[in-house]
Amino acid sequence: MEANTSRMVNLNGSNYHVWKGKMEDLLYVKDYYLPVFSTEKPENKTDAEWTILHRQVCGYIRQWVDDNVLNHICEETHARTLWNKLEQLYARKTGNNKLFLIKQMMRLKYTDGSPVTDHLNVFQGIINQLAGMGIKFEDEIQGLWLLGTLPDTWETFRTSLSNSAPDGVITMELAKGSILNEEMRRKSQGSSSHSDVLVTERQGRSKSRGPSNRGNHRSSSSKGKFADVECYHCHKKGHTMKFCRQLKKENKKKNYNNQKNKHKKDDDGDDSTEVNTTTDEFFVCSDYDMVNLAHDDSSWILDSGATCHVATRKEYFSSYTPGDFGVVRMSNTGLSRIAGIEDICLKFDTLELVLHNVKHVPDMRLNIISTGLLDEDGYHNSSGNGLWKVTLGSLIVARGKRESKLYMTHPKISKSIVNAIDNDDMTEL
Repeated sequence: MEANTSRMVNLNGSNYHVWKGKMEDLLYVKDYYLPVFSTEKPENKTDAEWTILHRQVCGYIRQWVDDNVLNHICEETHARTLWNKLEQLYARKTGNNKLFLIKQMMRLKYTDGSPVTDHLNVFQGIINQLAGMGIKFEDEIQGLWLLGTLPDTWETFRTSLSNSAPDGVITMELAKGSILNEEMRRKSQGSSSHSDVLVTERQGRSKSRGPSNRGNHRSSSSKGKFADVECYHCHKKGHTMKFCRQLKKENKKKNYNNQKNKHKKDDDGDDSTEVNTTTDEFFVCSDYDMVNLAHDDSSWILDSGATCHVATRKEYFSSYTPGDFGVVRMSNTGLSRIAGIEDICLKFDTLELVLHNVKHVPDMRLNIISTGLLDEDGYHNSSGNGLWKVTLGSLIVARGKRESKLYMTHPKISKSIVNAIDNDDMTEL
């Protein structure tokens, strides 16, 4: 059998574990293994033949070591002695070497986007080196440790695998196979770092309208994904504001009191006061990777499902008209009061963009730019390769980029809207 040496590596002092395995295979393929691994001379060989074979094997091994290693074994003529000397130099079973490997294993973390096979190879290499030094881990411990080297973006995958493992035991083979399958699934979906699925809801659109289906969906999505997530409203962990029961109860009570006050005004017979309640349905795609992150006050999300522009802070407005302008309906079926409506001027480098009739909703956590309203006003929205821009003809009016899974922009707030309207660089909505 002819040996293929094209993939053989030279021993350089830091790759002994890899070199040793490859060299052992070559010795067996070329029938040079007896002088290295046998303690006694074969009966069918004379002393002279045995001595020559030792010299041949020593010469063959020395062909696959670098010069900085060669100096330590250049005088050896006995193959077994040479082999043991290399092991003593680079794989001594000392406490320091064992500690080094343990620390290396504890620091090992997978980086999103890098080949999973490389990470598994490094992990298995450390396990093998520790086993060669007499430190062996149970198969289940190895599987769990391997899952622990994955980043937080794999949390959903980890939870799913832990819950579906037979008898709750995650073996090394199960962990390896599942990780490789998950990498292939993400590559096929064009994502290398996120396993969460973006779930959106809109009231009245669900095919399964039964209360049991809706309850099962919410409970299943909130247990695993939001175990360490804190609700913005009640500040309890285990759910987002979208699924907050306390908020829903408060909104229900608020709506009841509003209706009660409305009927009371009608019963008083005050014809001079007309109660006009409008409800804008407003659909925001939420990204779980952005939950509970502190955003800049001038950050705006581009939302294709929103029916209006929304701002969270009163000081953004160049002028302000307070009043009762109805409510907006969130995707979590909650209602939030519109405290005022006026214009806001956003400054992008040298351009200024005026958003008209922006609704001030203090209960909102994010500022919203409705891309639908931009389209209605003749602007062109385009996105791709993580970038977003609004153009009017050949003029680029506004820019943004994708952060996590949402397109955002970070303009400055300009209060000089009255003086700037006549400026050629002003673009109005």
